[in-house]
Amino acid sequence: MLAQHGLWPYVNSFQSSWLLLGIILSMFSKGLAVFVIHKSYKIVPMLLAVSAVFWPWAVGAFDAGKMEDFKTTNVCKYCDLTDAPLGGRDMRGADFQNANLSGAVLVKANMGERPMEKRTLVTNFEDANLRRTDFTGANLHMANFTNAYLREANLTGADLSDALLNQANMKGAVLSGANLKGAKMEGAKLDDAKFCKTVMPDGSVNDSGC
Repeated sequence: MLAQHGLWPYVNSFQSSWLLLGIILSMFSKGLAVFVIHKSYKIVPMLLAVSAVFWPWAVGAFDAGKMEDFKTTNVCKYCDLTDAPLGGRDMRGADFQNANLSGAVLVKANMGERPMEKRTLVTNFEDANLRRTDFTGANLHMANFTNAYLREANLTGADLSDALLNQANMKGAVLSGANLKGAKMEGAKLDDAKFCKTVMPDGSVNDSGC
């Protein structure tokens, strides 16, 4: 019946296509098996590279919409800026209360106080997640870090003078060359923190980690 209606060539073509596809897949699977057996040490980096291309949002991506809002309002309460590139920006008086800035780069950012007509705004990191955040060389004068999570944060050369660090978790933080003069640090957790040429709240220099 198929021949009578002139459909047989299409069936043959269809079957041939599937047969060819089956052969290709078979060859590929065998080759892949050999590759996995003999080159298994290379397969993981390859898969990671592929995943980074196709699923970039799955690995430490910040909320781009919140980033744009923050640029306009200077307020980012409860927002996600994980791994965000914020180095060198003027963010004086910004409000990051309860925000997630873990892994963010704030190298040489200006986050000191912002004088206003009737009052002075201080940058607020109260209850923020700042784990492994890079504050290298940042201006954090008078910033509020009350109860902030600064574990393993990099504060090398940062100006933390007169900052509020009460109850902050700073375990494993790097404070080499940081200025903590006048800072309030009641209840701050400093286990395994690194001090080298660090100016302490009382003005003394801590070289214990040099």
